[in-house]
Amino acid sequence: MSLVIRPIEYNDAKNCGKIGYQAHKTISSAHGYPSEQPSEEFGIELIRSLLENPNSWGVLAERQGKTLGSIFLHKFPPSPVAVIGPLTVHPSAEGGGVGRMLMDAALTQAYEQNYDQIRLVQSPSHIRSFVLYTKCGFTLREPLLLMQGQPLKNINNTSSANFHPVRNDNDVSVCNELCKSVHGFSRELELRQAKDQGVATMIEQDGVVTGYAAGLGILGHAVAKSNEELKALIINASAILGPGFFVPARNHELVNWLFKNAFQIGWPANLMTIGPYQDPVTPFLPSLAY
Repeated sequence: MSLVIRPIEYNDAKNCGKIGYQAHKTISSAHGYPSEQPSEEFGIELIRSLLENPNSWGVLAERQGKTLGSIFLHKFPPSPVAVIGPLTVHPSAEGGGVGRMLMDAALTQAYEQNYDQIRLVQSPSHIRSFVLYTKCGFTLREPLLLMQGQPLKNINNTSSANFHPVRNDNDVSVCNELCKSVHGFSRELELRQAKDQGVATMIEQDGVVTGYAAGLGILGHAVAKSNEELKALIINASAILGPGFFVPARNHELVNWLFKNAFQIGWPANLMTIGPYQDPVTPFLPSLAY
């Protein structure tokens, strides 16, 4: 019977969430990593939250009324980047072309909305997904490490910089300019959301913004002019949101510093992209999205 691709409806959340949990558990258990989705309830609530987000678009694959997998595409206006994820396929349906059909649907949607920069974060332990994404045109850009540990409240910050919350539109504007210099575009939507949640922070040195963080966590991101500013943002974070935060594996100085401060690797990941990509020229922390 032919495979049907259709929009996800709210009453599909339970089936899609359960499949997401099962798919992540199968991969993580095979490689000894903790699952990105710790329970069925987590997976179901994740799908529901994405369906309620006006900037997220999702479809599922089904055969004879049985759900086999799902995928989401996300926008972060005014960022020119569209993000794919999660893509989940029921373990029993892997290798049957379900993932490719879902990916093709998401890419078509992105191109129809004039996005030529598309990104995702891939689990390197899942070889099949890496093959799929590569065949779809994605390029590996950054090996990542999810770092897990406790807030570094007892570490002395030796920086003389002025550290404070992102408080107003002017703060957002200057942080956006720093982000543009590092990535080529701003991440204003996420920064404003973090500001409204009270978790966005920034560093100024002699009146010049040298770093900011839109929350320290798996959904947050940060950019800085040096590792010293990035360390200061981590030290001054009041909390780590979610299971940890991503660090580019190639940033040996930062990774080693985190190890010395009792952080551990939760799981590895890969940042992959389609389309134009500006290699960041200064230290940064990516989010689960990009």
